[in-house]
Amino acid sequence: MFVVVSYDITDDKRRLEVMNRLKSMGFVRVQRSMYIARGGGALAKDVARAVVRLMGREDSVVIFIIDNQTLNNAIRLGTAQLNMPNEPLVI
Repeated sequence: MFVVVSYDITDDKRRLEVMNRLKSMGFVRVQRSMYIARGGGALAKDVARAVVRLMGREDSVVIFIIDNQTLNNAIRLGTAQLNMPNEPLVI
């Protein structure tokens, strides 16, 4: 399972805060305003709780939970890539 976060945040400071928060939670940037990470419902809820605190009234955030097959079936155009490791990194 994967969690995909897409956002439309106009304020540079708030957008940077959301980007940094997603990165700290293990997300990888796949588009200018889209991040992806391995996870499911629990991670999606954690993201929602974290991001809602950083959002302004005019901002928009959408969080998707998708399975591996859906990700593999994604149609990619241009330079779009979804380079996710097959297994989580264990340190």
